[in-house]
Amino acid sequence: MFLAFAAALRDGEYIDGGKRASGATIEEALRWVAQCMVTRGLDDPRRAYQGQHSLDRRFSTYYRTCKDEDPPSRPQLALPSSTIRWIASQFGAAPVKRLRIVADLITLAFFFLLRVGEYTPSDGRRQKRTIPLRKKDIRLWRNGRILNHQLPLRVLLDADAITIGLENQKNGHKNATLHHTASYDSVVCPVRAGARLVHEIRNMSASTGLGTYTNEFGYVLRVQASEIRAMIHEGALGDGLESCGYDLTRVGSHSLRSGGATHLKLCGYDNDMIKKLGRWSSNTYLRYIQSQIGNLTHGIATQMAKILRFHNVAST
Repeated sequence: MFLAFAAALRDGEYIDGGKRASGATIEEALRWVAQCMVTRGLDDPRRAYQGQHSLDRRFSTYYRTCKDEDPPSRPQLALPSSTIRWIASQFGAAPVKRLRIVADLITLAFFFLLRVGEYTPSDGRRQKRTIPLRKKDIRLWRNGRILNHQLPLRVLLDADAITIGLENQKNGHKNATLHHTASYDSVVCPVRAGARLVHEIRNMSASTGLGTYTNEFGYVLRVQASEIRAMIHEGALGDGLESCGYDLTRVGSHSLRSGGATHLKLCGYDNDMIKKLGRWSSNTYLRYIQSQIGNLTHGIATQMAKILRFHNVAST
């Protein structure tokens, strides 16, 4: 029955639009279901006997077959910080409030390596465990003291640090707390972006979602994921990424998370810091440190071309 469930996933019976599930998706789905069953005192259907370390061969073979049939993955490409700066400079002072709000969300997402579902609402088609950022999840600091959200914008903009709290995430990790100090950059700064977003909803309830705003007609609206993607695409065009070898069909909201991780690596931060900021509990984050980025291998060929001689000490 469990394998029949896997085959149904493969055929798209439980996915919106009948989309065919990948081998990785099937493996993850069955793992979550099996873990749920075990916590309720049932046996893990993937194992012939309980306590067995490896999966039953039928399951490992099925996963491998599906993955062999799957086309190569095409992850979204990492955005350089120059694109974030282009977006912030072009839309940060736009006359339309919605554009300013979207630009600030993009800045915040880049610095905090956020998934799009962590700062925009769900489309409502299916229930998700992620709770998007709310007013009460944002704390602004000045000289070690928390600033009241009701303070004037000029005071909030003088904050020197920002803390965000993620009550629940896609991976089930709860109550994650992340912190950044101000960049003191007049264009790109997570603290100033957060201050403007909070100021916009200062008179709304504590549970109001970040990215909520009141338009010129008095309607209360909230930025959607589609608006984030649209501005990112426009930023990629404006920053001339096509001439840098980018396929713009592979640029989207996840490019902010990928870009932030890659930028940290290029700046010399170690793997532990990158994993901490991105809330990765394993080395899966490595796929975000993308091999397409030429800077990552800068100078390696020069070092490899150096003449080195060594002797073999292995027994013959």
